[in-house]
Amino acid sequence: MYAALAKAILDDTSRLKAGRDVARLRQRHPRASRDELASRLIRRAAFQCAAAGGLLAGPAAFFGAMPFGADLAYQAVTLNRLVLSLAAIYGEPADGRSRATGIAVGFSAGLGSELARQALVRVLRGAIPRRPGVRTLAGALAGGALGYAAAIAVGRFAQDQFRGRRLALFAR
Repeated sequence: MYAALAKAILDDTSRLKAGRDVARLRQRHPRASRDELASRLIRRAAFQCAAAGGLLAGPAAFFGAMPFGADLAYQAVTLNRLVLSLAAIYGEPADGRSRATGIAVGFSAGLGSELARQALVRVLRGAIPRRPGVRTLAGALAGGALGYAAAIAVGRFAQDQFRGRRLALFAR
């Protein structure tokens, strides 16, 4: 799984797919500003991560366990593609530095939400031991909210970086 994840993120196809996504988005919304296009991409990635988080955390809460990293790979790839798409919208070169930043931020946010979902499943298992339906619903809602929040945070951070409001750490 991790070799496929590394290939999906480090391979140049993610950058090419991000460029195609941006071109398609510009065709559909020719009068939209860069910020409007970026907001659309961020929302789309947030809904994708929310769906993945909800679909995995709900059944995991029902059964009382969740395999580690099951949606981490999907979130890392989605968030990496989001950062690459935002770089394309704002005209940033997809050089090694921006790709490394995208990989690090996407993986960190995905890992953070994964660990929070793991903790949530353990809490739900202990708090509601005899109500698997309630655990499933609560797990799905919380997992979706965590995935959504992670994507929004990564997208807004990257958007601010590409707009020029860089942190001193990433200043050129």
